[in-house]
Amino acid sequence: MTDQVQQRIDQMKEELQVDFVALALSTVDEVTKVRVIRWNYVAGNTNQNYQRIRLQVGKGIGGIVWRTGRSYQATDLQKQLEKLVELPITRMEKLETIVAFPVLKTGEVKGVLLVGYRKKTEVTENFLTVAKDKANELVVYL
Repeated sequence: MTDQVQQRIDQMKEELQVDFVALALSTVDEVTKVRVIRWNYVAGNTNQNYQRIRLQVGKGIGGIVWRTGRSYQATDLQKQLEKLVELPITRMEKLETIVAFPVLKTGEVKGVLLVGYRKKTEVTENFLTVAKDKANELVVYL
């Protein structure tokens, strides 16, 4: 199953023509018993630093989308120091424009799909619709 998910993430990067795609999933830390959100599947990464990111619900892109169950969008990120601190994946991957969507199953967030560009890019309504559909496709893997 993990290979299938990674293949689908790789395909999405090509289909959406973006620089970066990641899927965050959540687990409960066995020691602290706290829910931890990690970027488990990634395409277009420039390094392996994303593997060190551990988010709590409400923190970072993954945590914000997880908590709200709503999409998140931001542009001009590299010029906003406070955003670079709050959103570590954007700093590590030098993302300029991002959109993230919840992957919902029976109304509950099961994952977060992040797509991003390393250059400032205008995100169209059509792109948002297509990318959201891609996020919804991932539910069969979760």
